[in-house]
Amino acid sequence: MTNTILVPTDFSDCARFAEQAAVEIALRKKSSLTFIHGMSVGFRWDLLPAKRQKQYPEVLASLKQAEQMLDNRITEAAQEGVEAKKSIVFIEGQKSMGNNLLENGYEMIVMGAVGDNDPSKFVIGANTARVLRTSTTPILSFKKAAPHPLAFKTIVYASGLEPDTHEAFERFLSFAKTMGVEDLHLVEVTTLHNFKPSSEVRERMEGFIAQHDFKNIWLHNYNHYTIEAGIIEFATRIKADLLAIANHGRTDISSLFIQSVPENLVKFSHFPVFSIRV
Repeated sequence: MTNTILVPTDFSDCARFAEQAAVEIALRKKSSLTFIHGMSVGFRWDLLPAKRQKQYPEVLASLKQAEQMLDNRITEAAQEGVEAKKSIVFIEGQKSMGNNLLENGYEMIVMGAVGDNDPSKFVIGANTARVLRTSTTPILSFKKAAPHPLAFKTIVYASGLEPDTHEAFERFLSFAKTMGVEDLHLVEVTTLHNFKPSSEVRERMEGFIAQHDFKNIWLHNYNHYTIEAGIIEFATRIKADLLAIANHGRTDISSLFIQSVPENLVKFSHFPVFSIRV
């Protein structure tokens, strides 16, 4: 794994929110950034000889514009003391761009949750759900601008507390400590479909956190009709800065937190969402 944060961008406002937050995170984590932009021109541009490329002036103009916009982001990062580089990927549909995000060992991915509607570009919103389902790299997604300086003082961590989530939780705690988190609220949502007595839930939660070290962890058992609604309502009530969740991805159908929960948190809440693959 490289000490690099990947920042996909389609140059939309939402992607801009993620870019600005990524610079602050990189500064605190002493990481570098890679800004990546995807373009689709209907054929493999990168395999075309330079002489043939000159026959497509509109593509060259778009490429030049993207290069300039990425260079601007590199300059802005450098002004904050963060090293950054750029990457432009020529894609054949959204799937190939998603694969590119998953193939390299990045420290984390910071991206917008909605974005540009231009089908010729990598569209942030269209890819977030797929990357959430398949990425083993932690993903932090934004829908709106984060405060500057970036502050995650109060975080809600939602998990079914399965034994296989301990490693993901420890990775999250490392991020939380780096970001100066003050209060961590661990919540388990009880619905009609996964009902357990509060005493049993409390015992499981206490047993789970006993294996980890963090100063202020508050335990909550919250009741609601659905897991997502419970998480969002609780986070809204305590005015959380961030939602975090252990994500079992697309393959673990036995888990309480099936693939739709992280995606629905991103889709329906206004909070930044930090997803860590189990």
